Amino acid sequence: MKAALYTGVGRIELREVEWVPPPPGHVSLATKQIGICGSDLHNYYGHWEPSRDFAMGHETCGVVAALGKGVTGLGIGDRVAVECFSHCGRCNYCRRGHYNHCLERRSVSHREHGGFAEYSNAHTSALCRLPDEMSFEDGALVEPLAVAVRAVARAGAGHRDRVAVLGGGTIGLLCLVVARAAGVGETLITVKYPQQARVAREFGADHVVDIGTTDIRDYVTELTGGIGVDAVIETVGGGANFDHALATVRKLGTVVLVAGYSKPLEVDLARAVQSEATITGSNCYAYSGMETDFQVAIDLLGSGRVEASRIVSHRFPFSEVAEAFEVAADKGSGSVKVHLQQP
Repeated sequence: MKAALYTGVGRIELREVEWVPPPPGHVSLATKQIGICGSDLHNYYGHWEPSRDFAMGHETCGVVAALGKGVTGLGIGDRVAVECFSHCGRCNYCRRGHYNHCLERRSVSHREHGGFAEYSNAHTSALCRLPDEMSFEDGALVEPLAVAVRAVARAGAGHRDRVAVLGGGTIGLLCLVVARAAGVGETLITVKYPQQARVAREFGADHVVDIGTTDIRDYVTELTGGIGVDAVIETVGGGANFDHALATVRKLGTVVLVAGYSKPLEVDLARAVQSEATITGSNCYAYSGMETDFQVAIDLLGSGRVEASRIVSHRFPFSEVAEAFEVAADKGSGSVKVHLQQP
């Protein structure tokens, strides 16, 4: 089979690799559609150290092609979305619904090929069956949408609250649309590129703030009369954005950190002390209520309450994976979310 492997900074290439039958408890998936995530770009840029031996990629939608020993509840031809990690279902965290903190958590590309391959092996604990009528495109958006579902849930905002989302990338835009679907009172999002602003307006943002021309702190001060917003969801990373979150949240408000922080930061934590704001992280997805965040994401897509496919700006066949990464890495191309498709 073919698999896309990182071969150097700014390089990802298709290689012929051996298809490996699924081990016990796993299935082999024929990848149908997959998104290029911001974390994939961190690997591409060389910010993080990716696997050179196994295809990565986790925003995956596929069809079950083969069953490993002991697999029940799934059949050949089932359409599934894939969580980015497996979990044991037995440890204290799993038993309490916090399986994103599983003591035996393993990424889907841990010693197995992930979604940037024609076929990938995934543990059944990471699979969620999709409705037959759901498109593969929506199926590939379930994973990032579930990240947003959890982040908004962690914010705890209600119908009278103002929520600010820092960052107009995939997760930021999906946090915006989930907050809207959840009925929060007023939404604000910061953007850097025109295509982000366009999608944010299509998603119904009440305020779209271009960080190239406007200081978010000044904007929120004027908007709220100096009080601040009720919750801030920070999706970008870096000390400046953390500081902006602390500077724009109201006293006793909530800051949710969902960005990929990769190094220590210098942050003015005096603001946190003075405001008594709650600062919390949001780690992938698990149970944020009675259902998993993945199932909530599937329901939002299936019901039409969230049209997440608006963020898909480019679609490439899997054979053009190198070109797809070049476009995803160049926001001047107009890219928001780039997808790879297979027949």
